[in-house]
Amino acid sequence: MKIKKILSFLLASMVVLSACGKKEDAPSVEVDPNKDYSNEKLVIWSFTDELQTAGDIDNFKELYTADGKPFAGMEVEFVAVSIQDGYMDKILPALSSGNGPDVFTGELDHIKQFIEAGYYADIETMMENDKDVDLAAEKADYAEYIWQSGIDPATGKLAALSWQVTPGAIFFKTDMAAEVWGTEAGFPAEGTDDYNAAVTNWMNENKFNTIDNMLQAQVEVKEFNPNWRLFPDDQAVRHFAAGTNDPAKWIGEDGKLNPAKIKEQIPYINLVKGMYGETISDSLTANAAEWSGPWFDAMDKDLTDAEGKNWQVMAYSMPTWGLKYIIEPNMEKVDANGNTLPKPAEDADQAKKDEYEKAAFKGNWGMASGPNSYFWGGTYLGVNADSENPEAAFAFLKSMLFDKERLAERQAADGDMYSVESVMAPVIADYAGRDSLGGMNHLEVFSEEAAKIDLSNVTVYDRGLNDLLGIHITNYKQGSAGYASVADVLTAFYNDVKVTYPEIYVDGLPTE
Repeated sequence: MKIKKILSFLLASMVVLSACGKKEDAPSVEVDPNKDYSNEKLVIWSFTDELQTAGDIDNFKELYTADGKPFAGMEVEFVAVSIQDGYMDKILPALSSGNGPDVFTGELDHIKQFIEAGYYADIETMMENDKDVDLAAEKADYAEYIWQSGIDPATGKLAALSWQVTPGAIFFKTDMAAEVWGTEAGFPAEGTDDYNAAVTNWMNENKFNTIDNMLQAQVEVKEFNPNWRLFPDDQAVRHFAAGTNDPAKWIGEDGKLNPAKIKEQIPYINLVKGMYGETISDSLTANAAEWSGPWFDAMDKDLTDAEGKNWQVMAYSMPTWGLKYIIEPNMEKVDANGNTLPKPAEDADQAKKDEYEKAAFKGNWGMASGPNSYFWGGTYLGVNADSENPEAAFAFLKSMLFDKERLAERQAADGDMYSVESVMAPVIADYAGRDSLGGMNHLEVFSEEAAKIDLSNVTVYDRGLNDLLGIHITNYKQGSAGYASVADVLTAFYNDVKVTYPEIYVDGLPTE
């Protein structure tokens, strides 16, 4: 694999043409008429079971491996390993040993590792070599940041692509916001057609538009009601660490840690420090860690602490998939008489659970964009550069990424936000609005947010550096020994960088 990658680097700037005029710097996409594919197996790995549950594996079999199809009789093996169960710990050794799957998925930081190691094939050239794929049209159809994120910087060619686009937002309870700021803002009466839009627009412009205003909003919520909090915990503001849609890179042009990026983090460090309290009473948040039981509990009505005290949370920062799969299943609903129904407990009787499932959403949530656009998650697909069946592997990508009728059917089934303009434009135009958001066209908002995302500032060091800095921010907010100031945070962070990433460390970095 490493030898192959080195050779690809050497050939990257050359246009290599075969006798029939096809580019040969990528695996073949042609079906071998002399090959008995019934003795072959296509192996697909993913960190989610979505490819199976959404019918993508079956769709590929129907199109390509059934009798009379190009890869008739080929076995398809699908393996799903969650991130929590060690997806990366399992796939990296398999890939490095040359025994990896033919097709495999990853989130953005995963594919950056895969690309840098040379594990993904050049699918851009494979697209050019396939007479059924119009490369220019596909590139124009896909969201710019999605296409940009999958490019191999060593070759300038596409190595991975996602059918999803996952911009984020701040989802918040409009009824709570109206109670806190209604007099100041002059919101229309709840239940009127423009109520949710008015509350959302005002919150966007006055409370969620800057880091400073978000901190002040937390103070105001707590002052209005000592048992109310704006956010469940400080992880809700990590997406706004830069506070701008044009953030600095962690790594500068000289290949070293970028002082501008450090400066950019200081307001965020101060924000987190200002939010924290050892107990909920002392904190500006509900101290409900992301993905914890209390974090979920507060989505419908309230959470109960260890002392039996109830606390209510107004807002959550989540991406596209977070609304459908995380927040909506935990929202308050209303019965036919207008009575509010919180989500039943796990041990509730089935009748209550059935009543909740059939009930309508209360519609008391809004959707704001926050101080800057951000994205979270997304599943990217790529072909193993060492695959022994690259033509079948690429065919699977075609079935997932370039069959627009199939993508439209898939989107209609799951209601998710896709990265393909030709699929989403008619959906957005005809969308009646999300009931859980009081009729808001959240897809239109997500589309606008996705257009603002620029990944030119992303580096392979981002997750590691963010994690390192996060450790020291936590120590600072909790008042650990040796962490009395922002300077202490940054000094400890630099010491870690020297050990973990010595190649990017440089003296003279800012400490204030």
